[in-house]
Amino acid sequence: MKKNLSVTALLLVITMIISGCRKNEFPGEPAKKYQGDVAVEWMKLHMKLSKTTLGFNSVVTNRSFAYAGLVLYEAIVPGTPNCNSLLPQLNATNLSPSKDKKLYYWPASANAAMAMITKSLFANTSVANMASIDSLENAFSTQFQTKATPDKLQNSVDFGRLVASAIFEWSKTDGGHEAYLHITDPSYVPPVGAGLWIPTPPLFGAPVHPHWGSNRSFIPNIADATQPGPLLTYSEDVKSPFYQMVNEVYTASLSLSHEDSTIAKFWADIPGNFNVASHATNILTQLIVLNNFDLEDAAIAYAKHGIALNEATVSVIKTKYTYNLLRPISYIRNVMGHSTWNSVVPTPAYPEYTPAHAVVSSASAAVMEDIFGKNYSFTDHTYEAVYGARTFNSFDDYAKEAANSRFLAGIHYLPSLEPGLIQGRKVGSMVNKLSCKN
Repeated sequence: MKKNLSVTALLLVITMIISGCRKNEFPGEPAKKYQGDVAVEWMKLHMKLSKTTLGFNSVVTNRSFAYAGLVLYEAIVPGTPNCNSLLPQLNATNLSPSKDKKLYYWPASANAAMAMITKSLFANTSVANMASIDSLENAFSTQFQTKATPDKLQNSVDFGRLVASAIFEWSKTDGGHEAYLHITDPSYVPPVGAGLWIPTPPLFGAPVHPHWGSNRSFIPNIADATQPGPLLTYSEDVKSPFYQMVNEVYTASLSLSHEDSTIAKFWADIPGNFNVASHATNILTQLIVLNNFDLEDAAIAYAKHGIALNEATVSVIKTKYTYNLLRPISYIRNVMGHSTWNSVVPTPAYPEYTPAHAVVSSASAAVMEDIFGKNYSFTDHTYEAVYGARTFNSFDDYAKEAANSRFLAGIHYLPSLEPGLIQGRKVGSMVNKLSCKN
């Protein structure tokens, strides 16, 4: 009975709908007054946890960044006089504190919200990692003691936790809850036939996240709206376009330059390093720090970028399991007869088309382009100590190199890249239409 009452009470909180904050509606210090360090440090920890928590592959991590970014934004949006909650636009709901901003210190609200959502999303992480979450929350809490009155701080903490709790409960119904525990589905049987995906070496693992394309997206029907058409018709005829497409992968693998290999490995994000989601978020984080974003702008950037990562993943996995196209290594070994051939990096355990790197990176690039500008030049220092820094003249260049790295790595066909880049840009464009401003 107590459990049912608790759930009912929480649902009542989730269904509280308000019109959002309006300019000069309430007095008080705006979130824009504060630096974005709270947002940055929590996202850095999120990236660190994704490296060391079992089951947090790129798919799961993309989702976690989306919910973390949304919680961060919603925890401070009442302190942004010119901004609205994103929740009504996401087919969700809205939350409101008491109508007196003087009672809230928005960095404290963000800190409490991020601590709670991080613990909830990384529920299976290690004891040491959980301690690092507590440590970061406590460090900021101590810092804030001299910044606001005890009542204001407590109100902020309560509101931040309220937002995190409500959004996390909502997240449980999207189809990806605790996906780190069930990356594969024993009940899923891949279709069989010429040209269809089969398990790939070296592990010959079962296909991962086969139903992810059916998950609830933040933007309704975004996956359907961004689907590409099919690739080439499968053929084993040496004169066919399909054979030539695969042969292009094989031929390129025989003469990779040092730069080609560097690009392939830089974007491989192998286990133990960043994954695709964390790498993209690390690029954004570098730029937020470089441009000295305030709390409001940092929260908006992380929210929209995280949502784009999630939507791109739902869209691309829907595509992969719609077409179920086999990987280059399967064709090169079994059809072309190069039985010992290997890709530069291990082939991920799901179908080839479209490339996740292309779709996710392009969606990421579209959002960052909207924030920083179309011809914004930047340098990515993510793997500087190992491969050197990489500089790009635009976000489009970043997405194209990330996509091309998968062809150079031997795990995607060259003609697959452009449809994936277009797909990701469509996702990013739809996310960019989300309005944070009144």
